[in-house]
Amino acid sequence: MRPLTTSARRLFVPLLALGLVAAACGDDDDDASSDATPPAPVETAAPSDGSTAPSDDTATTAPSDDTAAPSDDTAPPEDLGTVRVGLVCGGMTPIVAQIAMNTDAFTNAGLEVEKLCFDGGSEGIQALIGGSLDIFLGSFEHVASTRAQGLDTRAFAVINKVFPYWALTKTDAEFQSVADLAGEVVGVTSPGSLSETGLRVAVAEAGIDFEELRVIGAGSGATMRAALDAGQVAAGMVSEPGISELTLSGEYRILWEPTFPYISIVVLGSESWAADHADALTAFLDVLEETAERAGTDTAWALEAMKSEGFEVDDAALEAAVERSLEAVPDGLRVTAEDVQSTSDILIDVGRLEEPITLEDGFDFTYLDS
Repeated sequence: MRPLTTSARRLFVPLLALGLVAAACGDDDDDASSDATPPAPVETAAPSDGSTAPSDDTATTAPSDDTAAPSDDTAPPEDLGTVRVGLVCGGMTPIVAQIAMNTDAFTNAGLEVEKLCFDGGSEGIQALIGGSLDIFLGSFEHVASTRAQGLDTRAFAVINKVFPYWALTKTDAEFQSVADLAGEVVGVTSPGSLSETGLRVAVAEAGIDFEELRVIGAGSGATMRAALDAGQVAAGMVSEPGISELTLSGEYRILWEPTFPYISIVVLGSESWAADHADALTAFLDVLEETAERAGTDTAWALEAMKSEGFEVDDAALEAAVERSLEAVPDGLRVTAEDVQSTSDILIDVGRLEEPITLEDGFDFTYLDS
């Protein structure tokens, strides 16, 4: 069995012909221990021909576990090949996939997963359409925007259904609400990104116009914190583990947090690839679902796996971030028609979608049921 590949490498795919698709997609920038259980010893069955088993004095010693032939349960899994998976690295919105990649979960299922990192969702979508990716872990918006261009994309599972970005400001700042940010500089990860979508919602809820803010791209993680520390932005849109890191430090407080249901990260691919690789896709989704179930009851295992991501935060902040992120994983990696409608409505309200997308149009959960 080949070892699981988890090395990240940056990928840029210049696809001029697909510029319209990329422009329609916002960025998804977010800012190992083995999980294999040894097989139980195989017990020798009693004779089935009605004869009596020999007594202790005359019995022949059964083979030890070391010499017994392996049972079907210990047979190597079928080799399902390699699946190239892209995601926006630096955060933990796709936490279930990250945990699985940082353990031997995919290897045990017969899959080799090649992890490819991108700076934003637009690049990832270009790579998916161009054939450099098999699966992209990206935002709901990409389902709608790519299908609107006539592409055969579908979401095969949902791995995060909570909006990931919160607005933070310094603890001693004078701002008490988003409405107080009128005329101020506010940082998002990048223009047109998922974080900007969140800021637009926050501004609409506050009853002010988005144009009243001076919005700049301030990056994520350490770069966003640097902008906040230096006072270059009055507030910034931050995701985990940054939310936990900054608020636990006591230097920052929450100015706005989302309270609406929102499908933020989906497992996105083409219907044609899925049909041709049904076994691999089914196994991939099975691993995600099993990882979600285990992580929900074994936080220590999930935390150890997420340490491999290399976040520059202390253990307390990372633990809080992992626990909060796992709460965003939907049961069974599925959502309802109401969830889809709610997310579509929000995107239409902030001008990111023109037409709503339905559960039937954008999602195919049949591979989860296989």
